[in-house]
Amino acid sequence: MNAIIGIAVKDVKTFFRERGTVFWTIAFPVMILLLFTAIFGREIPFNAKIGVVDYDQYGISTNIISGLNSTGIFTVINFADKAEAMKELNASNVRAVVTIPEGFTQNLTSANAQVLLAVDDTNPDIARLVRDGVKAFFSEFYKSFYNQTHGTNYTEPVTVSEEASVLGQKIGYKESIVPGMLTYPLLFSSMVVSTGAIVYEREKGTLKKIRASPAGPMKVLFGKALAALFQTAISIIIMSALAVVLLGPKLNWNVSLLIPIFFLGSMNGIALGLIISCIGRAPQEASNAATTIAIVLQFFTGMYFPIEYLPDYLQQIGKFIPMTYAAQALRDIMIRNATLSDLLLPIGTLTTTALILYAVGILLYKRWVEKE
Repeated sequence: MNAIIGIAVKDVKTFFRERGTVFWTIAFPVMILLLFTAIFGREIPFNAKIGVVDYDQYGISTNIISGLNSTGIFTVINFADKAEAMKELNASNVRAVVTIPEGFTQNLTSANAQVLLAVDDTNPDIARLVRDGVKAFFSEFYKSFYNQTHGTNYTEPVTVSEEASVLGQKIGYKESIVPGMLTYPLLFSSMVVSTGAIVYEREKGTLKKIRASPAGPMKVLFGKALAALFQTAISIIIMSALAVVLLGPKLNWNVSLLIPIFFLGSMNGIALGLIISCIGRAPQEASNAATTIAIVLQFFTGMYFPIEYLPDYLQQIGKFIPMTYAAQALRDIMIRNATLSDLLLPIGTLTTTALILYAVGILLYKRWVEKE
């Protein structure tokens, strides 16, 4: 028993000596709690952009647009042309399009008014919330309108008639989650593997031998990056195969477009791991840092739930994370049948961030090698 206690005491003392390990051990639960509080602790859980096409152009329809905007659930974008609004819907720039037809105000007085609703069904959770929110709004709107004009309550709402979106196909949960699942290796496999690959060389003291060998430190760096890329590719292939066999999702597996996104996403993750490994002073510290950062970043990328669930300021942070663009690109390819021209922005962004992150990582690596 004394030996067991002695070993435990020794490890606890070692733990407290490594300040970086202590920091990440404390930072992880604090960061997770703050994120969950920011995301799910709000009175209004999310805000979705919806387009409104107003062909009625009367005071009442203007009040409807103002009312939708004031719900806190919707941010209204006005469109003069319905074709343009539907194009934005198909690109997921808006989550729904509400069309107020001509003669709406006149029909409202005879209880025959209707509006048209087209919802982006590529994410079932958002689609359900938007659909229910719009219908509830028009129900309450008509009750208020009837009470003001007749002095009595009337529960019959304005008819909300759904029309097909441009996409024309509802997506199930399994189709919705698979692209997010395939983003997982880009964060965890690539970043954690590359972090360990570098920092353990320093811990074992083999870098001095490598520096004296014909290989040289830079060749070692790129060799380890290539190995991390290979391990990440294995994870992606296994997850893709299991998703097809176990879930059988109806998705577009366009390999010629998926491979560049997976490659660029992996390179960004490996570059982040390189930076972490050069900053971390011990393997345990670097491993804790990589795991914590990967877990935290997944909340910002739209892997598991739409970024609309995040407060506005956290959505802005998500725009600076490379994996956000990788996750959206995978979703566009697999769900929306995106073409190469549709992917120019995410491909350009992922390429730029990978080059920047590698430049920073190489500078830190060179400084680290010189100190050894």
